Amino acid sequence: MSAMKILLIRHGEVGDAYRGRFIGITDPPLSESGRAGCLALRERVAALSPARFFASPLRRAAETLELVMPSGAEARFDRRLAEIDFGEWENLPFDDISRKASPEELRIWAEEPEKMVFPRGESFAAFAARVDAFGRELLADPSPAVAVVTHGGVLMRLISVWKNLPVSRQHEVLPPRGSLTVFEFENGELHHVE
Repeated sequence: MSAMKILLIRHGEVGDAYRGRFIGITDPPLSESGRAGCLALRERVAALSPARFFASPLRRAAETLELVMPSGAEARFDRRLAEIDFGEWENLPFDDISRKASPEELRIWAEEPEKMVFPRGESFAAFAARVDAFGRELLADPSPAVAVVTHGGVLMRLISVWKNLPVSRQHEVLPPRGSLTVFEFENGELHHVE
């Protein structure tokens, strides 16, 4: 069986009003520089010939998909690829969160993120379960190349699982916005190639 290429694409930059904020289910569009960055990826993505694209339905991912997907490819939106819901902390900078949150919530988020439940938002366990389920299905896809257009949190989860990193180290594999990361899956093994 030949190797399957998996293209992981993080959505492009959003506007300055959202910089430094935790935007999970908040749904801003791409900025002009974000759109330009995604267009610059289009040729590289096309050269890897993904026949199928999976994408988060949130606007910044959908706009990225539109800009990077070559004509003739198939696109599927999957809610499991949406970013985590930060609940009451949604669209806030960390300084505001640190004033709202209890010391114990901040400690758990920093030291035991796998136990985090965002106030009136999503638990990390529920988020990880949906992303992991998507990841297992992705690895069973028969296509020679597939692409995933999604968010930083989702990509950190997929990559850290594939690299056997603990949750506490997932931030080490966060791809920048508007970037392409490539894995190959062959004979049951995943290799980071780009």
